[in-house]
Amino acid sequence: MTDFTALVIRLSSLGDVILTTPVFENLKAARPKCRTSVLVKRAFAPVFKDNPFVDEVLIFEEKGLWGWAREIRRRRFNVVLDLHDTPRSRIWGWLSGAGRVERYDKRAWDRRRLVRTKEPSGRLAGRVVDRYLETLGKPGIPVRTRQPKIYVADGDLGDGLSRRIGNGPFVSVAPGAVHAAKRWPAERFAEAADALVSGDGTVLILGSRADRAAAQAVAGALKSRSVNLAGETSLRELFSLLAGCRVVLTNDSGIMHAADALGRPTAAVFGPTVEAFGFFPAGSRSTVVQAEGLACRPCHIHGPESCPLGHFRCMKDVTGESVVLAARRVTRV
Repeated sequence: MTDFTALVIRLSSLGDVILTTPVFENLKAARPKCRTSVLVKRAFAPVFKDNPFVDEVLIFEEKGLWGWAREIRRRRFNVVLDLHDTPRSRIWGWLSGAGRVERYDKRAWDRRRLVRTKEPSGRLAGRVVDRYLETLGKPGIPVRTRQPKIYVADGDLGDGLSRRIGNGPFVSVAPGAVHAAKRWPAERFAEAADALVSGDGTVLILGSRADRAAAQAVAGALKSRSVNLAGETSLRELFSLLAGCRVVLTNDSGIMHAADALGRPTAAVFGPTVEAFGFFPAGSRSTVVQAEGLACRPCHIHGPESCPLGHFRCMKDVTGESVVLAARRVTRV
């Protein structure tokens, strides 16, 4: 019998959804009989498959705004944790009838101030995952872990895809990012991957359909054997491929958070955004490479489509050699 019911709301996007996973683990650690539910968009529901701390995945598209407002109120959750903080999620919280509703503090004003003044506020200390976990404080749930986790199973990677990629070792390259200015140049990714792949190893190029152009540019610059799978895998297949890689090279993206949550050695290149925004990977086997000493960073909360100053130094100043050295450090951990 459950003694406590909790609803976590985070509809999107991939990285943000992955960063919610420690919330469930801490809930279960404190209240083992707690029933945990998550409300998420269908595209990101695979993040929670096989997660032992998530009892129920609710799909936003199945009921929409008002359908879920009615359903959430009918269920009378003990606690609703709004980790999205949008007008839609606020409506669900207001109408929920829950004993307690806690909302993620985005620190939006502090982020905007940092972009304008380049002076970080003390309120920006820590990572986004820490800000999600703050919502557990008032319900009295202690925080025992802060590491995001994704769970994969043997059946997630089909035989056809296994035959296509062949045998490892694999170096994975994820050259995409939602915002263009957050993408490290394709030729640098190729340079670093060529240096890291060993013997008859293979470079796996991963990403979504939107990343196909960036992926093709990397494929064209590589000297090593490569398999370009951008836009050709399901999310679960993507996770399984990442889990089998020796090292992952990536931008600041959802795939970066997935690799980190899978415990894979990850070297991530950050340019227009900075650590104070809270999206640096959390794992001990992940590292960030960035251009130091640029007075123009950060130039945007999320990352612009082009460099506002036209020089793009935050990405161009990150060398292939620096990423190779960083990747080698984390693979030895």
